[in-house]
Amino acid sequence: MRKSWFAAWALAIGLASLSVGMAVRAQERVDVDAMDAPFMYADANGAPAGLYPDLLRAAFGLMKVPLQMEAVRWSRALAEIDAGSAGVAGIYKTRERLLKYDYSEALLAERLLVFTRHDHVFRFAGPADLAGLRIGVIRGWSYGDEFDAMRAAGRLQAEDVVSDVQNFSKLEAGRLDAVVTIEQSGRKLLASGSYPSVQALPVPMTTKTAHLAFNRTLNKGPLLIRFDAAMEALRRSGEFDRIVEHALAQP
Repeated sequence: MRKSWFAAWALAIGLASLSVGMAVRAQERVDVDAMDAPFMYADANGAPAGLYPDLLRAAFGLMKVPLQMEAVRWSRALAEIDAGSAGVAGIYKTRERLLKYDYSEALLAERLLVFTRHDHVFRFAGPADLAGLRIGVIRGWSYGDEFDAMRAAGRLQAEDVVSDVQNFSKLEAGRLDAVVTIEQSGRKLLASGSYPSVQALPVPMTTKTAHLAFNRTLNKGPLLIRFDAAMEALRRSGEFDRIVEHALAQP
C-alpha cells in the first residue's frame, strides 16, 4: 500500500514539474533596446518602457500569450535573436536580416534624420552626402542598405556608441560631423536644452519600418500572424493611437 501511494505521489510530482516546464516554455521571450527613448528603453527599475513595449504588452494580452520582455543593449538583443534565444522588437529589415529572421507587419514607420552643428551645416540630399564624414551611430543598428554599404566600403567613418545621448554629447563637443537618429528621439534631446549647438537637417535620410522579429529556426510564423491580427485589432479600436500618443508625449 505504501509503495502504491509513493508511486502515485511521484507521478503527481512529475506531472506538476512537466506542467511548470511547459508553462515556462510557453512564454515568448522578446528583447527591446534599453536606450532608445521614447520608443523603447529601460525605466528607473530596469523594466522595459516606451512605445514598443507598450504595444507588445497590449497585443500579447489580446493574444493571451505570456510575454517575457527584457530591455537590453542593442548589441545583446541582436546576439540573442541570432542565437534563437529571444525575439527582438523595434528592429528594421535589411537584405541580410531577411535571410535570417521572420518579421511581423510594421509596428511604426521611423524617419531617420541627420543632426549636425550650427557651424557645420552641409547640403544633404541622401546618404552619399555623408561621404568622408565622422558619423555618430548606435552600435548594432542598421541605417538603411545604402548607408550600411558606404560604411562597409569605408566611404564614411561611423563611430559606434550605445545611446543617442553619447552621440549628441560628442557632436556638441565637436568630436563628430553628424549624428543619424530617429526624428522623435533627436528632437526630444534638442528640446532638453543640453545641446544648443545642434540642429536637424531638413531632408530625412530614410524612413524605416520597425518590426517584431524572430530567428527563422524558431518557426514563429503562426505566432506573428496572430500578433499582426492583434495589432490590427488595436488599431481598429483606437487603442493603438492612444498608446502611441501617450508614449511619444513622455518627457
